[in-house]
Amino acid sequence: MVSMHEMKQVDGRLLTLNWPTLATEVTLSDDTSQLQEAKAEIEDTEGVIHLVNVLVRWDADYLVGKEVTLKPSDSGTLLVEK
Repeated sequence: MVSMHEMKQVDGRLLTLNWPTLATEVTLSDDTSQLQEAKAEIEDTEGVIHLVNVLVRWDADYLVGKEVTLKPSDSGTLLVEK
């Protein structure tokens, strides 16, 4: 497993999306479209697994098993479906 915190680009299949376990790490908001921090495990085409800190919306669990890519933004690294 490769752990990279400042990654330029990773494309691959999302294996897991790990949400913060502590309530203090979760942004409390009624707006479910607000971005949240999570850790994504992404397997690239060579079979290497990358653990990446990403920003996603609350409904991002549907991305597990799908092809994803990272998109840099001013707020951080966004996880998006390819």
